[in-house]
Amino acid sequence: MATDSPAEAPLCEAADLAVVVRWERDGTGLRGQVVAENVGGRACRLPGKPEVTPLAGDGTPLPAQTVITLEWRSPGYVLLQPGQRAAAPVGWSSWCGRRAGGRAQVGWGSGSAVAEVHGPTQPECSPGAPDNLRSSWFQLIG
Repeated sequence: MATDSPAEAPLCEAADLAVVVRWERDGTGLRGQVVAENVGGRACRLPGKPEVTPLAGDGTPLPAQTVITLEWRSPGYVLLQPGQRAAAPVGWSSWCGRRAGGRAQVGWGSGSAVAEVHGPTQPECSPGAPDNLRSSWFQLIG
């Protein structure tokens, strides 16, 4: 059933999206973005801020947590038409644990997917520095 209201569009599920994580060096840490492209045949809502969990080379999740801040944004989603992309800024300051591989689990409130990681796979170890990841809101990109 088609709808004219973006708020009534279905939430994006893993099958609707192709997701990648792009990192670049920022001093000893990393900054980058989670990019999600609607590869499905319908418009869908991509809610909130992504949660990124780096995976070890064998695919097991590393115990690095994503800090999700609680500032308000209305609406709390982007509407992705087929073929459109959205990106959310992410950062990772330090990691002294087990080596990260080339993939990460990305969650977005209504689903999750394993994403390829482009660029460095982890920041340098800075003892005493926070080892959590941070993310912000998805926004449409060209």
